[in-house]
Amino acid sequence: MATASEIIQYRFSLPEEELVFDIEMNQASGSLLDPPDDPAHLKGDYPDWTYLSSNQCSHCPLKTADCDRCPAAVRVHEVLDTFKKSTSIERVQLQVITPRRTFQQDCDLQTALNSMLGLQMATSGCPILSRLRAMANFHLPLSTFEETLYRSVSAYLTQQYFIHKKGGKADWDLQGLKAFYKDLEILNQAFSMRIQAIEQSDAVSNAIVLFFASSIQLADAIEDGLEEFEDFLTGKSTN
Repeated sequence: MATASEIIQYRFSLPEEELVFDIEMNQASGSLLDPPDDPAHLKGDYPDWTYLSSNQCSHCPLKTADCDRCPAAVRVHEVLDTFKKSTSIERVQLQVITPRRTFQQDCDLQTALNSMLGLQMATSGCPILSRLRAMANFHLPLSTFEETLYRSVSAYLTQQYFIHKKGGKADWDLQGLKAFYKDLEILNQAFSMRIQAIEQSDAVSNAIVLFFASSIQLADAIEDGLEEFEDFLTGKSTN
């Protein structure tokens, strides 16, 4: 079971430097919504594009009177600023250190950033992206599309199992999961407009695009009833 002290560390080994980012995996790290009367909340040293009112998602349930900043923007602003002059095809030795195992891969920077940004946004405190929290608890760096699809559907069906056990009406047809990915498409458009205010590199913009593009692919697969992936997901085939 995850504890409050668990951290996932992303290490980017570049030709001239090593950059390290620690991502806390606990409930506190997933809540960046400081009370409005907290001076740090009102005067935080964050760029203007992180204000909640800056291209706020049309379906965002947060109110500017209660929350000054977009949680997802606050969560990733440091990373976006760090890599704003980097190129997407730049090679990087990526090491992801979790409490139980270490992953390592030579890959392009946009792929490495996509993996980390996905985890950061899922644990940002954004009420929409927080629905990815169960997947974040079992984070798999640099996962393939098929792995992400399996984890997404499995996580959702696990939630439905517990709803069923408690006497609720379980959604075995994945209607709620389909609706969630439609919400992600709306968030994608708004967040992309939000970060246009940054002087950014193609590594940053491409990483964001990759994160949300995978959501569109997942939505299409689920909308089609997972028919194309039935044999693979049920173990009848290996590809």
